[in-house]
Amino acid sequence: MDITSIGGGGCGFFAKALQNRIHQKVKILDSDNQSFDFCRQEGIEATCGDALKPSVVGDEKLVCFNLMLHHLVGKSDHETYKMQGHALVVWHSTVHAVFVNEYIYESYVFNNFSGWLIYQITSNSLLSGLGRLVAKLSPSLKANTFGVGVRFRSHKEWCKLFESLGFKVVGTKTGEEEFVSLPRRLLLIKNCRRDSFLLKPIDR
Repeated sequence: MDITSIGGGGCGFFAKALQNRIHQKVKILDSDNQSFDFCRQEGIEATCGDALKPSVVGDEKLVCFNLMLHHLVGKSDHETYKMQGHALVVWHSTVHAVFVNEYIYESYVFNNFSGWLIYQITSNSLLSGLGRLVAKLSPSLKANTFGVGVRFRSHKEWCKLFESLGFKVVGTKTGEEEFVSLPRRLLLIKNCRRDSFLLKPIDR
């Protein structure tokens, strides 16, 4: 049986819609136990797991990462790059395709500067403390990732990551532009949206 595994499936909204559309069994892999009961009530198989060490059954045909790769962060930007890459490459020899839906942050400077800057602020305890103070004055700068870290990337950055792992980007869909407040513009964010990527393992 073909099983589609969803990384970052949450309460199963996306998985339910996908299962109804493709008429294949869909399985959710997430770390939030509170979401599992809701998923099961909706007829979605849900299991607790780690995106970096997923339990690969072997009959998965498609794996989806829905707005979750940016949450995989390490102690450095290089380590973060490796973590995000590992979550993808672990499926390279198993599935026929990988679907990724991710936040895109394009910058006025170097195109990828804003995502890097946000990571530096949210992953550093001192800068996160300052960020929380500033956010009290400018609510649009609030972030639940202060002190934890988050790593957004530009469209080109994500494509570069995918291709470096041995995946070919065979399809993309550009999301709608989202509102960027004036205070957030100070982070040199040119635009923000959610893009989708369809990846095929090379040499398969």
